[in-house]
Amino acid sequence: MNNPWKEISIPAHDVFSRRVDHTHPLNLFWARDPYGRFLFIYEFVSPDNLPDKFPLLNGIEVRLLTPEQHQSNNYMLLLILKDKKDWQIFSSLCSDIIASTREFDKNNQATRIILRRLKRWQEFLQKSRSELLSEKEIKGLIGELLFIVKHLAPAFGMGQAIQFWQGAEDMPQDFNIENCAVEVKCQLGTTAPSVHISSADQLCTQLSTMYLYVVTLGKTDAEAENVVNLPTLIGQIRHELETAAPSALERFNNLIYQTGYMDLDEYYEYSYLFSTEQMFFVGQGFPRLCPSDLVHGIIRLSYDINLLDCEPFIATPDWIQIA
Repeated sequence: MNNPWKEISIPAHDVFSRRVDHTHPLNLFWARDPYGRFLFIYEFVSPDNLPDKFPLLNGIEVRLLTPEQHQSNNYMLLLILKDKKDWQIFSSLCSDIIASTREFDKNNQATRIILRRLKRWQEFLQKSRSELLSEKEIKGLIGELLFIVKHLAPAFGMGQAIQFWQGAEDMPQDFNIENCAVEVKCQLGTTAPSVHISSADQLCTQLSTMYLYVVTLGKTDAEAENVVNLPTLIGQIRHELETAAPSALERFNNLIYQTGYMDLDEYYEYSYLFSTEQMFFVGQGFPRLCPSDLVHGIIRLSYDINLLDCEPFIATPDWIQIA
């Protein structure tokens, strides 16, 4: 991740700023003040729809300047990072605002979206979770994003694919695709051919059909060709949403941050090669346990499935092509 404030000098007074993107419809700027702090500025004409109080963000000050306060004809909404060591988190927040407002050039629309994004970040930062996801969580998220990129987006479009995704919302299955549920699992090629099922609901659905999609990855480094990692996949999906379905970008960012992921360079260290994929029809005879199978008194369980015993159930929906 590049530091957008790195090339901005520290001014003797006022601020030095650099426009984020000349193609963006809003006046958004990276900036630094005389204290050397990192700022993000939204400059606009009308204060319509501004609240009396702004969200309180951990480590970030939100401030509104009127034209009288800075001798200008415009209002300025300032985001000020309190500790420069947190610049990657701050950059993620700013990038989220930039992407979420790219399609809106009216002040009232943009302001509503910015305030909504700040509210979401307030909720996220209140969790005070700055550590990385575990490798198990990283692989699980990679598996779900690969399913979106390789199969859902080609079949339904990226915007609709994001609407189908519910894995980040603590639902029993990762995807609800019309009348079909799909649970995604990801494993390393060096491990036994098995997947872990975390509850009795995970392979049991109220929908008419269900499939289990399993991705196998090989460990590698970020410099290898055709590498798969979270920053690359998330960047690819965001880019496609910006051009093809900007209305779904905010939902995607919400879901990504809901998983606990943040745009940090350390995630490049968890890079993999896509090895194989399999899909199984989960129906009569498939090795699973459902809530109706449990003896009275058992309220929670988890278990592992041997994928070799699942091979008779290899099948795919008609909208998926598995190599």
